[in-house]
Amino acid sequence: MTTPGSPDGDMPDDDRLPTQAELDAQDLAEIARKSKDRNLANRYPTRPEDPGPAPMELLRDARVLWWIAAAACLTWVVYGIANLGMLEELMAVRLRPGLEEVPGVDPDSKALSMASFWTPALLIGMPVFTALSYPLLVGIVKFNSRNVRSIYVAVLAVAVLFTIVGADLLFNYPEISVVWRIIAWVECGALVLSALVTMRRAPNEWLPKTSLVVKPFRASRDE
Repeated sequence: MTTPGSPDGDMPDDDRLPTQAELDAQDLAEIARKSKDRNLANRYPTRPEDPGPAPMELLRDARVLWWIAAAACLTWVVYGIANLGMLEELMAVRLRPGLEEVPGVDPDSKALSMASFWTPALLIGMPVFTALSYPLLVGIVKFNSRNVRSIYVAVLAVAVLFTIVGADLLFNYPEISVVWRIIAWVECGALVLSALVTMRRAPNEWLPKTSLVVKPFRASRDE
């Protein structure tokens, strides 16, 4: 007896048993899906809901070192502002030889113009740039973020280089005591130590684990 709608007597499509090839294809698709989900889970690990209390290296040590650097920075900035006119004159004398061979330029006026701009720019820019790193230091704990720590270390690296160059341009003159360059180096040392403290073992264990490195070709195939 034939089934209505199936003139050849075949079973309806809903009741048809899948072939072995179809079952194998389904199994392979399920394996591929689970493999992709596992790769995504390894690449983007789940953030723990409660990482526990932050280590003292982040709550105390790194911040104390940052404040030491800030105090040193404030010291030489106050000195620089108090002696702004002298620093501008010294920098102008230093810049003048490099401008003597520039055609169509008055070396004296150009050197004084450049010194009048760069001296206050360095005195203001270096502490401002250093100050921008503190919210990042606090954000490492607040957001429990390894990426924020990486940004903090990068900002400090630029701040240290900026301070070294600025201290040389501002204070490397016989008329100025070497103490001010030493204070600038104290700032650099404290910033470097602050960055290194955030990368110690305890902070590394407290911060979320980094995602696994995925080869580009593998990632493109997964997508």
